[in-house]
Amino acid sequence: MEITYINGFISEACLRGLKDFEQVRDAIIVAKCEGVPFRGSLMDMARDAIVHILKVLCSETGLFPVIIESFGGMDSKGNYTTKVVFQAVA
Repeated sequence: MEITYINGFISEACLRGLKDFEQVRDAIIVAKCEGVPFRGSLMDMARDAIVHILKVLCSETGLFPVIIESFGGMDSKGNYTTKVVFQAVA
């Protein structure tokens, strides 16, 4: 599953095809940025993506991101993340 952030914010259009919680649980999710990077750590971006997914699914079941790969860094404004690959585990 791939989720795109545009200028640091998630694109809701990426989440419209989701149908149920089983589609997300244990899935490998790639969250990547186009334009301005996401402001925050790699774990912040992964958690943000999961929160948006669960809102779309209207699910209260929790998922936790297990980070596989990430790209980002730190600049004068703080941490930023451009891409994070994680597995959403229950």
